[in-house]
Amino acid sequence: VAQAAKMIGDIKYKEAGDALIPVLQHSYPRAIFFAAQALGRIEHSAAVTPIIQMIEKNNDEDIYLRHARILALSRIGQIEPVTALSTSNSRALRIAAVLVLRRLRNEQVEIFLQDKDEYIVTEAARAINDDLSIEKALPALAATLTEKRFTSEPLLRRGINACLRVGGEKEMDVLIAFAKRTELPAAIRAEALATLGVWAN
Repeated sequence: VAQAAKMIGDIKYKEAGDALIPVLQHSYPRAIFFAAQALGRIEHSAAVTPIIQMIEKNNDEDIYLRHARILALSRIGQIEPVTALSTSNSRALRIAAVLVLRRLRNEQVEIFLQDKDEYIVTEAARAINDDLSIEKALPALAATLTEKRFTSEPLLRRGINACLRVGGEKEMDVLIAFAKRTELPAAIRAEALATLGVWAN
């Protein structure tokens, strides 16, 4: 079953899409892995909901299967069902959504900057700032520095960088106010001040 699913994906045999969907619930993990990969390769849109359901069921227990499903969703490329996961109670689904949107370099990932879980917000910040970045979402990332609920250094440093990248008066004011916050670690405040020091450049 696993090798059949793998072959279908390799040759991108689109007619097998509906037959592959039940394999997502197979008892053998490798069969599930290759079925998800194949469904992504053939861009089978009917697989989006079953894949999302399986991500929730997996609950991040098997990172290889999570990766296969995230890759499948990103290859299928449907944005709306993925962004809708921002209101899900499942942490695993919200993390997966951020990772899919990062692969797609879609600015809707900024929705997850409002998440209640700081880890997910930080993953959204990585998606926006890192690699080639998602420029349209940089203003939203810069604005996270106005919130006092965040303590994650990777998140705060990316927020500082986003302020510099956007480079407007609003972002400069945000950065000045951020640098004045005495409850922050000295290294983070120093980073904000150093960024203001090169602002004119």
